[in-house]
Amino acid sequence: MIQKRVCILTLGVGSGHLRASEAVQRALYDSIDPVEVKVVDALDSARRWFHWVYVDPYWWMLRNAPWLWRRMFERRQRKEYHSTAPAWFFRRGCRDVMRQIKNYAPHLVIVTEVAAAEIAAMGRREGWFNAPILAVQTDFQTEPPWVQSEIDAYCVASEEARGQLIGWGVLSNRVLLCGIPVDPAFALPFDKNELMKALGLDARRPVVLVMGGGMGPVPLDTVISSLELCDAPMQILAVAGRDRFLRQRLELLRGRLAVDLHLFGWTENVPELMAVSDLLITKPGGLTVAEALAAGLPMILTHPIPGPEERHVRYLAEHGVALHAETLNDIPRLTSQLLSSPDELGEIRRRARDGSRPDAAHAIAQVAMALLEKATYIDLFATPALRSGESAYLM
Repeated sequence: MIQKRVCILTLGVGSGHLRASEAVQRALYDSIDPVEVKVVDALDSARRWFHWVYVDPYWWMLRNAPWLWRRMFERRQRKEYHSTAPAWFFRRGCRDVMRQIKNYAPHLVIVTEVAAAEIAAMGRREGWFNAPILAVQTDFQTEPPWVQSEIDAYCVASEEARGQLIGWGVLSNRVLLCGIPVDPAFALPFDKNELMKALGLDARRPVVLVMGGGMGPVPLDTVISSLELCDAPMQILAVAGRDRFLRQRLELLRGRLAVDLHLFGWTENVPELMAVSDLLITKPGGLTVAEALAAGLPMILTHPIPGPEERHVRYLAEHGVALHAETLNDIPRLTSQLLSSPDELGEIRRRARDGSRPDAAHAIAQVAMALLEKATYIDLFATPALRSGESAYLM
């Protein structure tokens, strides 16, 4: 049997897209044999000026002019912009990325970020590779630049996203509802008492997990300080990620607050931290909230990135699995409200688990397998003429 090669292309402006890519990679190894899966972050091979012009302004807008980013996002939603950047910009800035994919000669390309979808579509259109493209979305709603004629199938996270793509002209049989790909470990039935002991936590006091997400400015030190105003004593698990300056600021809070503070840097044990927690306070990134849903963890959402994450807040609030802290002053009030109401917490946990899709990565792997089988059939029996017009890889 011929070993299939799958390239997962992403653009790692935040950790979420990379985590999604790795979850799909593991699911592919579980589902397809033999297979080789390579994750390619376009930023690793992009030209330096690509970072300066495409990535750095994004971060600057989030920190200094979020209103400007919101305006640009809304204009894309109204289809005033049909792409996140011109094709020539990707062609020149990501030529080494395309060369890397060409040398790999994949049988299937999977994209997990919108600019990665545009890059892959351009690469196939211009002959850098000849393989089907599967788009995997990591938000509960979508945006027009995802719509590329070269993309053969979409795996989306919600009926809303599916309806948007169909409304923008994507054939309904190309759009499959699979969920956001997360590590299935988030849904495991951990022994909470054992985890409490391992982490040195007091089983008599509630545990609040505070995270900032993989991108965007969230003042975790200020958020944690505000929790001192809550009625009940609590234990806080704070994840600073790879931000060592944030970790240093959080270290300074030890002993100064009337809360029990446990600090973590970059950790692979987030499933365990979610399993032991009663509540999560976080920025509403797609991967983080999907992981929390799989863990059945109630959420307070704060500091959403204008545009996509604001839509996450509305989506999750409408489904009754999260509350929105519009200001920092709302965080202690909402935290006290939830921690003092076990029945409300229990109902939110139930709704979160009911709405989660912890098997999403394996569902996506099944779609990938079908595309690989179809591509093999076409490569053996079809003529090159099928490569024009309608997708030859439609299921």
